[in-house]
Amino acid sequence: FTKQLAYYELDLGLNHVSRRWAVPTLRSACCLAAVPGGADGPSGVLVGCEDYVEYLHEGMRPSDGRAGKRLICALPRREIHPEKRGVLITSITVLRQKKGKFFALAQSELGDVYKITLDVPKDDRTVVRGITACLLDTLPVGNGMNISKLALLFVPSEFGDHGLYQFDAIDIEEDAVKYTSAETSDAMAKSGTAEDAYYSDPSNAHSIAPRFTPTALKNLHRVFSLESLAPVTSVLVGELAGNEVSPQLYTLCGRGPSSSLRVLRHGLSVTELAVSELPGTPGAIFNVRDPSGAGSTRYIVVSFADATLVLSVGETVEEIGRESGFLTTEPTLACSSLGSSGGIVQVYPGGVRHITGDSVSQWHVPGLKKVQSASANESQILIALVGGELIYFELDPVSGNLNEAATRDVGSDVSALDVGCAGQGRARSLFAAVGCRDSTVRLLSLAPNSLLEQKSSTALGAARPHSVALSNSDADGGGIADIALTVGLDDGSALRAGVDPVTGAISTSPSRRFLGARPVAVSRITLRGQSSTLLLSSRPWIGRSAGSRGRHA
Repeated sequence: FTKQLAYYELDLGLNHVSRRWAVPTLRSACCLAAVPGGADGPSGVLVGCEDYVEYLHEGMRPSDGRAGKRLICALPRREIHPEKRGVLITSITVLRQKKGKFFALAQSELGDVYKITLDVPKDDRTVVRGITACLLDTLPVGNGMNISKLALLFVPSEFGDHGLYQFDAIDIEEDAVKYTSAETSDAMAKSGTAEDAYYSDPSNAHSIAPRFTPTALKNLHRVFSLESLAPVTSVLVGELAGNEVSPQLYTLCGRGPSSSLRVLRHGLSVTELAVSELPGTPGAIFNVRDPSGAGSTRYIVVSFADATLVLSVGETVEEIGRESGFLTTEPTLACSSLGSSGGIVQVYPGGVRHITGDSVSQWHVPGLKKVQSASANESQILIALVGGELIYFELDPVSGNLNEAATRDVGSDVSALDVGCAGQGRARSLFAAVGCRDSTVRLLSLAPNSLLEQKSSTALGAARPHSVALSNSDADGGGIADIALTVGLDDGSALRAGVDPVTGAISTSPSRRFLGARPVAVSRITLRGQSSTLLLSSRPWIGRSAGSRGRHA
C-alpha cells in the first residue's frame, strides 16, 4: 500500500473543501507539524516516521542538484537499540523564535527528544536545502509536546506525572549527536536500493545513524510536575489507615520507572506550615485582630476546659499572662476585638470581660447561672445562659462602653450561637443564628427596632445543632449581600441554607451532607478573598459559596 500526505483547501465563499495536492510519503508516517510560512519560513510540513523525519511541500523542487526531490533525515539511535526494530516518532511541535527563525522538537516512542532544524538560505526563504536532527534530551514518553511563548516545554506524560521544562541550552548543533538529510541521501544512493524499500528497512537506519547513550537532563530541567495517576493498573478501597472514618483509595499507577503506589483521600490537600505543642486538649481557638495593624492578628487565644492561654503575635509568637488583661483561670467561650479603639471582649462562664488599654470592666452573670454559649463580633455580643435566656450587648461607638441592649428567653437550652459579621459598609449584623437543644435553629433580628425578635426557624429532625455560622457573600454592584446559614450537627453532617437578607426567612430547601463521625464545628474564614466556612469533623472541610447555594470541598 501507499501512504499519502494530502493538502485540502477550504473555500470560504462556497463553504466547500477540495483536495488540492497529494504526495506519497513513508509508510510509517504517523504525525506531522506545520512549518511557518510567508515571511517567517518556507511553509510545508514535517512528517514524523519510523527512524526518519521528512519535509514535504507542495512546491518542492531539487535545490542542490540531487536527483531526488525528497528531504529525509535519519535520527540518532540508542547504542543498545535492536537492529531490526525501528524508532517511531510519536509527536512533533514547532516553535517560532522570532521573525525568520524557528525550530521543531520531535519525540520518539522511547522518550528521546530531537531538535529538528531546516537549512533555509537567507536570500530565498522558500527553499529548504537540508534537515539536521540532533539529540536534545531524553524525557518521559508523552502524548504530545507544547512550547509556550515563554519558551517552556510542557510534556503530558503517557505514564506518570506530566512535566513542565525550561530550556538551559538550545543552540546545541555543534556538540550534540546529530545527522543530516544530505548524509541520509548519500547513504541511500550508495546502497543502490529503491527509496521505498530502503527507508522501510530498519536495518538501513541502524547502519547509518549515529549512536548515543541516554543520560541525565543536559539541556532541559524540570520546573514543575503535574500529578497524574495514568495508567491505574489496580485499585483497593478501604479504611486501612486505622484512624480515619472515610475509606482511602490505594492505586497502583504508572509503568516502568514511573510506577508508584498512591493513596487518595476525598477532599483537598492541606499543607502544614507550623506545629506547636499545647499543654492539653483545647476546646476552642480565637484570633484577635489588631485594629492598628491593617487586619493583622494581635493575639491567639486558646481555650481549655479550665483555663485560657494567650499568645502574642509579633516577630515571634510568645505566651503572655495577666498583662494581656484576659482572665486566664477560666475557659473562654467567645473573644473578639471591638471597634477601632483597640478594646477586646472576652466571654467566660462567669460573665463578660471588656478590656480597654490598661482598664478592665466586667459584667457578672446574675445569681448562680452560667454562660453556656456566646458569640461576638466587632460591635455585638450575644450570650446564652443555662436555661435558654439570651442577653444581647452592643458597643457604644461614642463612649466605647458595652451596653446591655435586650434579653429574651427562647424556652430551650442553647447549644450554639452566631451573631454573624457586619457586611461591607455596615456597622452591624442584622441577624443572629441560635441553635437549640430541641433540634431547631432560629434566626433572630438584631435590628435596633426589633432586637431578638424571631424571624424564622427550621427543624433539624433527630439531630441536634453543634455549631452555627452566618456568612455573607460578596454583593454585585454594591447591592445587598446574600446570607448563608451553615449548621454543624452532632451526627457528623452539615446543613446549609440560604437566608433572605431583608426578611430573614430561611430557605425551605437546605442542602445537607455527611462529613464525618464527629460533631461538626463551623467557623467563618476568608479563602482567596472570598467568604467561606471551615467545617471540622473527623476531617476538615471547606464550604464555598456558589451563588445562592454552597458546596463542600
